[in-house]
Amino acid sequence: MSVKIESNSYLTEEQQQVYQLRESLERNGGNPVGFLGLLAAVLRGDTWRKIPSGVNDEEPFTNFSDFITAKPPFGLGSDVEHVRVLLQLRHPHEGVDHVREEMEAMRAQVRELLGPAPDEDPIAQDARRFGAYARSGGWVFGLLVARSVQPGQGHGGDRSSLNYQRGERIDGSSVLNKVSAKRFAAMSGTTSTRVMRFYRAWERAAAAGVVPTFENLVPGQDVELPEAELWSEYFTKYEQSTDRRESIAEQAEAAGTSYTEAMKVAKNPAALRTAILGDPKTADAARKALTDRMEDDVDLQIAMARTVTAMPELKKAIVTEARRTDQLDYVRRVATEGKLKTPAGQLIDAPSAVVAEAERRLAAIEHLEDPNPRESATEAYEAIQELVAQAIEEDPDVRVSEQRARVHKVLTSTARNIASVSDAPLADIADEELIREVTALQESVNALIALLSPQTGNRLRVIDSKAI
Repeated sequence: MSVKIESNSYLTEEQQQVYQLRESLERNGGNPVGFLGLLAAVLRGDTWRKIPSGVNDEEPFTNFSDFITAKPPFGLGSDVEHVRVLLQLRHPHEGVDHVREEMEAMRAQVRELLGPAPDEDPIAQDARRFGAYARSGGWVFGLLVARSVQPGQGHGGDRSSLNYQRGERIDGSSVLNKVSAKRFAAMSGTTSTRVMRFYRAWERAAAAGVVPTFENLVPGQDVELPEAELWSEYFTKYEQSTDRRESIAEQAEAAGTSYTEAMKVAKNPAALRTAILGDPKTADAARKALTDRMEDDVDLQIAMARTVTAMPELKKAIVTEARRTDQLDYVRRVATEGKLKTPAGQLIDAPSAVVAEAERRLAAIEHLEDPNPRESATEAYEAIQELVAQAIEEDPDVRVSEQRARVHKVLTSTARNIASVSDAPLADIADEELIREVTALQESVNALIALLSPQTGNRLRVIDSKAI
């Protein structure tokens, strides 16, 4: 429908007023007297809310921006920025108080209805930049979200709701309130889920002290940003579980590794298993990680213990490695403490030659790439043992002491074993074999007593086994 067809006889009072406003807007780009005066009247009577918003739609306008841009005969057929420019013109009669007051009230109402101009609205600027470059990622996009979004802020500035409110900085200056993630997403043409990924990435970085916290950021504020490659340490699209993601993020920060790469691995356990099976270095890294985790993970400790007990070859390997560890500890004690334990169990001062050899062997072992060498530990232990045996043989006093300690050790063990059966009902369970074994034992004791007789005099007495 063309404007030229319109006739006063067919227009309602409201439509006639809008028609006149549109005519004044189209004549010479908008005559200040006609346009500003008519616009004030349209706003004062809320006329723009009382006419249909479309040819087949009887619902009136609810958004003033829509009224400005709608095609005739329902809207002004203009654009918002053109109207903003016309608002800067002055009515020729603004020198009169009541006219000036009317114009100022009209301009304030239009600004309230339209919200801040794009070049004055930092949230709108951030939203447009975020929508254009959201897929690129990076700190700059995290900043756009961090300084403009506050989750749970409600619609936070829907222009049609007249809710562009202002807050206050610590220094008392005015600043626009932040908006919700949903509202920011709508303004940028993306989703609130994607917005919140950037929000949480910034949150993790702020917790690590890399960037300012949300409380220290306001819309439109610029801050110095970290190096670009650090962004991947805090931003991810791979994991939805917050607890799992945060745990991996903490470990990545502690280890100085890439959070994103760690998330890729965690997302594909089958690929991780394949790498462990096919690559010794990956398997060794997995072993070290499991060992570290077992310190605090009781469930993992139990699971690993069950795995070991179910595999005989692992139990055998554990025994072998435990023996080698003991051997290495023996060499280390000789080298660091200057003490050694003889085969009979005596703890004596190690000869200087033995200490020197232990130090040399230990230094050679510790410079190997393998921190727990197998053959080297056994070789060092056997070499030290050979030197110990030689030192004992060359020192008569030590040799006698060692022999005495060995006999005492055997006799003590034998006495302990005999005592362990003394409480048994021997009279009830004895048979010929048992009597024969006890008799043989008695004869062995008598033989030992006979050997000791020259030194003991009458203190030891041979017992006749036949008299038992």
